[in-house]
Amino acid sequence: MHRQVCYLSAALTMIWALGSPATVGAEDKDAERDRLRQEAESLVADLADEKEVAAETVFTSGQRSLQALNPEISAVIDAGGQLGLREFDRDSLADSSRFYFRVMGLHLESNLDPFSFFKAAIGVTPEGVGLGEAYVTWVNLLPGLNFSLGKFRQQFGVIQRWHVPALDQFDFPLPLTTILGPEGLNQIGISFNWRLPALWADDQHLIVQVTNGTNQHLFQGQSFGVPVGLLRWSQYFDLNEATYLEFGATGMLGTNSRRGIEDATGALTNDPFRSTTLAGADLTLSWSPLQQQRYQHVTFRAEFYWVGKETAAGYLSAAGAYAYLDAGLTETLVAGARFDLTQPFAIDNDGQRLYQAVAYLTCWQSPWVKTRLQLTHLDGSGQTADTRLIVQVILAAGPHKHEKY
Repeated sequence: MHRQVCYLSAALTMIWALGSPATVGAEDKDAERDRLRQEAESLVADLADEKEVAAETVFTSGQRSLQALNPEISAVIDAGGQLGLREFDRDSLADSSRFYFRVMGLHLESNLDPFSFFKAAIGVTPEGVGLGEAYVTWVNLLPGLNFSLGKFRQQFGVIQRWHVPALDQFDFPLPLTTILGPEGLNQIGISFNWRLPALWADDQHLIVQVTNGTNQHLFQGQSFGVPVGLLRWSQYFDLNEATYLEFGATGMLGTNSRRGIEDATGALTNDPFRSTTLAGADLTLSWSPLQQQRYQHVTFRAEFYWVGKETAAGYLSAAGAYAYLDAGLTETLVAGARFDLTQPFAIDNDGQRLYQAVAYLTCWQSPWVKTRLQLTHLDGSGQTADTRLIVQVILAAGPHKHEKY
């Protein structure tokens, strides 16, 4: 404002001087008048420009932009229905057929700063609410080294890390749920993921995880005690522009001794030291031609699991494996088949086998909605033959879709 007053005062002074005969001599009066007039017009123009800029200036507090700091939230729903036959008995159709609502998963993600990000998954079912995952990851603590802290699904093989709605089939393979437990390995601890120098492979990763042994199927089932260690090494090879091969090996060691637990009489339980050892191997071969990745692909995946567990009743050893073929037929249709074979999770299981055959067809309505039709047959030692036709609908409301993380 002070600058505007100065400009106006100078302009008025120059205009007044134009009419003063004492300003210059008579012979230069016209030239001086023209010069003063130009300077006055220039000052008036500058004043007009400043008024225009002032009118366009808008001052904001930025409070509404704070919503950008909120985490991204997605809701994933897994629901459908199934028809079931036990031992191919039509009378069992009514007993094993139903609609189901498996889960509504709330997924939260946020980049905390340039150095770390946060992820969480909360499962809501008709039975209640449970925390699936919640962890923070710091990236590139050292070149190629990421560090995570919290509750997470562990990287034992490939698909053990995935969430149920992201699976290529309706359910986890039978060997995984039999050996690792119905809920898999989802524990609390820390994880180091180091991208190794490529050397002979196109990409190599080494994963080290140390967690509490809260998986009571394999370990002590407590959030305290001797921690559980996991080591995974994976190698990735580009065979050509359209095909890759990935191989991984995983080992795990922990204890299943329950110590410091009160029994029915109030006495403390202190089991002798007993160990649990796990080993696994996985192989993935995938072909997806350039320019047609949305329309065609063929993926073969196989995994092997083994467990050795010392128990009070004796030594438990069990092994199992699965393999499946997943093929993209069109932009929206994917067909596949899977075969599972495992020993029961029991002592003295020699000669006992459980097997499961799966065939499925998945229709992707869009990246956010898919429908699956799956036929499953389960049979084996001490197992009632069970055949199911399952219709599964999965939808995702939000930015994350059906992530395999």
